Amino acid sequence: MTSAGEITRRGALGLMAAGGAGFLVFGPRGQRADTRGRIVLDYWEKWTRHEGDAMMRVVDAFNQSQSRIFVRYLITADIGQKSLVAIAGGAPPDLIGLYAYNVPPYAESNALMSFDDLAPAFGLSLGQYAPGVRQVMQHRGRWWASVNTAGSVALYYNKRAFREVGLDPDRPPTTLPELDDAHRRLVKARDKGPLERVGFFHPEPGWWSWLWAYHFGGSIYDAQADRSLVDSPENHAAMAWMQSYARDLGPDRCKAFKESFGNYFTPENPFLTGKVAMIIQGPWLANLVTAFAPDFDYGVAPFPVAPGLSDPAAPVGLIDTDVLVIPRGARHPEASMEFVAWTQRQDMTELLASAHCKPSPLASTSPAFRATHPNRGIGVHYDIFQSPRAFVPPQTRAWQQFKDEVDTMVQRLWRLEVSPEAALPPLERRTQGFIDRAAEERRRRGGAS
Repeated sequence: MTSAGEITRRGALGLMAAGGAGFLVFGPRGQRADTRGRIVLDYWEKWTRHEGDAMMRVVDAFNQSQSRIFVRYLITADIGQKSLVAIAGGAPPDLIGLYAYNVPPYAESNALMSFDDLAPAFGLSLGQYAPGVRQVMQHRGRWWASVNTAGSVALYYNKRAFREVGLDPDRPPTTLPELDDAHRRLVKARDKGPLERVGFFHPEPGWWSWLWAYHFGGSIYDAQADRSLVDSPENHAAMAWMQSYARDLGPDRCKAFKESFGNYFTPENPFLTGKVAMIIQGPWLANLVTAFAPDFDYGVAPFPVAPGLSDPAAPVGLIDTDVLVIPRGARHPEASMEFVAWTQRQDMTELLASAHCKPSPLASTSPAFRATHPNRGIGVHYDIFQSPRAFVPPQTRAWQQFKDEVDTMVQRLWRLEVSPEAALPPLERRTQGFIDRAAEERRRRGGAS
């Protein structure tokens, strides 16, 4: 990740010029309106389709609520890199919708304005958010972002497939051995030939290949010590568990089976077609069901854990969020914060969360929000939000490199090309190297300001 402090204005403009026509084609796009006499704020956001439409309703409501500020919603592809270039070039937008994992590198690059001073004046406090969600808003003791939508990750399962093989559709697996048993009963293959259905399949969707260690009671990163833990006993157990599936199903059959899957947001998604009966996913999956298979009968439960770790009062689960930040150099930080505060109102957070099929990031919700929510399993996601065992992606500036390295090795492990004993020690050394270089860079700059 390139830092704001290292990019000169000329260099940033050069990068943007190199993007040339591409930036013009894929850069920010938004609406035109009469803005005479108003402060105009440019808001870069990554969302399109139904997600972008919902955020536009929040923006429109703000613009209509007063006559001093006008927010322009600008759809921006490759938002993480384009935003850094714009900030370094001295021409940032006023607001940016990023991913939570962007917060540490942006904060350490001095690319964000802290919320510590701005937010309280507009009635915002960390205490108004669900406990698990607060983790992603802060980095190294300072507050850098608000959460505009948040989801937690859980087990989604096909109740019709459960009934077909004699499993109780109202009793999902709570431990990994129970998941393994359900998987084995759900596997379907004609005469031991190509797979027609599996119970669980680790590479689907494959967005969080690093999280299995947490369901064995471990972690892959120690934030206090700033150390990689991918060689931990828990991660060894997790990788061995994952490989047991590949070994039982057969790597070649797994490869051919995965190649038969359709893309995520299509009717050919393997969960909707019944090819994969149980998946790990976020609450947004309900939008997929509504769009393409409204009669699909699904259940939701916390993703199972290793024996001895099950606790219904404290489920284990990843929290994955989108955040709203004010970049360093924004022309009107107070006006920007006024808009941020508008988006964090209970009615606005619930409007957006409902459209995205997600829980509200706030600690409290209205009774109507839960009663009419389009995701039938929304209560499970709230339980994870409140859980002391909820976790977020490792908050290190090196996370993107760290994750890419882990993703590559997990794919090799899934294909049975390498054992955990051979793969994980060097993987820990490489990921620790990324962390050490990030720490050295932080020391040179004096840390996140």
